[in-house]
Formats: sequence, structure tokens, C-alpha cells
Amino acid sequence: MKARDLLEEIKENIKDYDIELFENKANDENADQVSKLRAIFHIQNYNEIMALNIDEEDERNIEIDDELINDIKDELAKFFEGCSPESEEIFKIFITYTCIYLSLIAKRPLHPVGIDMHNGKTVFAEEKDGETVYYCDIKEEQAKIAKDYYTCQYCVCKPS
Repeated sequence: MKARDLLEEIKENIKDYDIELFENKANDENADQVSKLRAIFHIQNYNEIMALNIDEEDERNIEIDDELINDIKDELAKFFEGCSPESEEIFKIFITYTCIYLSLIAKRPLHPVGIDMHNGKTVFAEEKDGETVYYCDIKEEQAKIAKDYYTCQYCVCKPS
């Protein structure tokens, strides 16, 4: 599938998500910093996706393997079954399609840069030869403990 077509599929699947839920969390004085950072991250991704257009001649309009797209969807379905089965279906769809966007089109981390994953471990970026390279302090450890799912394999972050 061409990136342009995938972007249109992503837009179609997230357009009805009530982004105001994240806006409320981002503005909630009682919310913890991690929750606020995630909410802002989701708002930014949503706005970026909805504003982005990739035309047929765009250099970003690369061919993306349908099997890879389906693998990401399947892996995230396993994640939701194992971690948050109570999540609303529309939230699962939103997260799934924004992860696909971040992994395959934007080529950015699945978590916000600077987020405290736990115990001070984080996602961070460094500039190398004029390019941004992303790292994750827990990617390697997640690979070792992954049993039923390992969504980190689709994240652009390198282990730190």
C-alpha cells in the first residue's frame, strides 16, 4: 500500500475520536505530568495526521508492506488484550492507527520524547550527522521480558 493510501486509512479511522478527552486531560490541574505529556502527544499526533497530505508525487509516498501494517495491528490487538482489555474500542483504534502512522509514515517514537517510562528511564533524541536519532531506555529490557506481545519492535527508537 502506498503511504498516501495508508494515511487516508488512518485519517478515516481516527477522525471520529473525541480528541477533547485528551484536551481535558492535558488541562487538568490534578493530572500527573506523565498523563499530561501523553495527552499532549496524542493531540499533536491527531492534529498532524489530520493536517497532513501526501500527494502521488511526494517522496514520502513510498510503498509500505501490507503484511507489516497487519502485523502492527495484530501486535497492538494482543497488547490491548493483555494490558488494557477494558479500553473502549474507539480508543484502541485511535492508538493502533496513530502507532501505525508514527512507525511507518512519521518514523518517530511511539511514546513522547522525555516521558518517564519508569525509574527515570525515558525516550530521548540525539542529532547525528544532521538527522534525529531516537533512543529508548527500556526497549532492550522489554524485548527480554516480552511474552505475548512486543510492540516496541515497531518503534523507531534504538536501544540506549
